[in-house]
Amino acid sequence: MSRVLRLVLFFVAQLLVAGGVAPRVQAQEVDGIPAYFFSTWTISADCSEASATPVGHVQTGLQFAIDRSSATADGQAFKLRPLDKGQRRWSGGWRSLKLEYRAGSKMSRVPADFDCVPGAESTSPFLAMSGYSVSAEPWYEYEHWYGLTRIHGQLHHVLIFPRDATGPDSVIIVLQDADASDNIKLDHDGAIKGEH
Repeated sequence: MSRVLRLVLFFVAQLLVAGGVAPRVQAQEVDGIPAYFFSTWTISADCSEASATPVGHVQTGLQFAIDRSSATADGQAFKLRPLDKGQRRWSGGWRSLKLEYRAGSKMSRVPADFDCVPGAESTSPFLAMSGYSVSAEPWYEYEHWYGLTRIHGQLHHVLIFPRDATGPDSVIIVLQDADASDNIKLDHDGAIKGEH
């Protein structure tokens, strides 16, 4: 599928979501979640918009984990466990992030739209949504974790795409601004790459 066609389909999906036509997304039970969705990863690149904060959303070298043991009482959500390293620290919003599994296609390779080139965040409309917020949960065809949290005071959709792979790009985190109640265009969108 060409990049242009994917872009058109993405924007149509966003319009459907904004119009309330998107299907209701349900969290999956733990038994239906692939084993490779539970692991520990190390951040290797932060390609969220450079103007998001002076230090970005995360620092390279930090780790995070998602464990089966972190399931909520109803088994529908799991806590992200940020792992500080030396002087590097995760911001508070990451510490309260609860994730739900969203079924979809297995991501066998990283799509070009998720390419992460630090300093060139706005080269992909998927990674830098031109600073617009998306109030409804974003939809992607690939299986992923989904959560909603405040990072540096701004509400974000957090989508984590673990891959059944090791090494670079074994996980991609996509951030999309979720609130612009003051009608200010935000520019915190982007992707964060990790590896195990």
